[in-house]
Amino acid sequence: MSSTSKKDTGHADGDGVPVVFLSGMLADQRMWHPAVAAYDELDDPTKPALKPVFCELFDQDTVADMARAVLETAPDRFALVGMSMGGYAAFEILRQAPERVSHLMLVNTRATADSEAVRRRRLLLSRIVAAKEPFVAVNDGMLDEMLHPDNRNDAGLVSLLTAMGDACGVGVFDRQNHAVATRPDSMTELGNIAVPCSVVVGTHDRIISPESHREMADAIPGATYQEVPCAGHYVPLEQPVEFARSLAAFLVR
Repeated sequence: MSSTSKKDTGHADGDGVPVVFLSGMLADQRMWHPAVAAYDELDDPTKPALKPVFCELFDQDTVADMARAVLETAPDRFALVGMSMGGYAAFEILRQAPERVSHLMLVNTRATADSEAVRRRRLLLSRIVAAKEPFVAVNDGMLDEMLHPDNRNDAGLVSLLTAMGDACGVGVFDRQNHAVATRPDSMTELGNIAVPCSVVVGTHDRIISPESHREMADAIPGATYQEVPCAGHYVPLEQPVEFARSLAAFLVR
């Protein structure tokens, strides 16, 4: 599985707002397809045309390298949507090239770094996972934590999450887990964000709490905060229409 390149960034033809989408761990651009399709179908004359750019972050083991990979292939200026791990990369993009970002949407993510204890557990998990065969990307316990109860038995959704994780494999998991474990803290820099920002979380996100999202939004000047009902850690997949509406309203700010 290759990293971000010009041939797989998913640039749409024609005019539109370039939007770079960054997925969470063990996910690829399929994370965004339902929401992009829902966006296209919105009956909203005010929505701008969308020019999606899908950046796959599979080959980097630090968020700094992820940011550089995105910046090498992204348009000169773009709106940035980061989900979970993608949010950590988004903060790093702002460190490296803030002038290139026109809008920032943070979805099911956090600005804090891992504590030393959590970091050690993450890195230990990589060693444990690497030693086990076959690699199991998604298990029942993870799904119970990540999905809203109403979506837990959605066969299509579960199948997609499993397929994306299996396609990534153990090597991608190891690199991404290292990047997440070693990411810097971004809380002290939130007050410097000078572009329109939206913070979005599912009401039932048990991986990163709504309370932590609200704290993050409160620290960003002018940021909006939204809790999406009937969603957990995968708002774009669990509630794609609501996410599309939020994105449309956000891009005209």
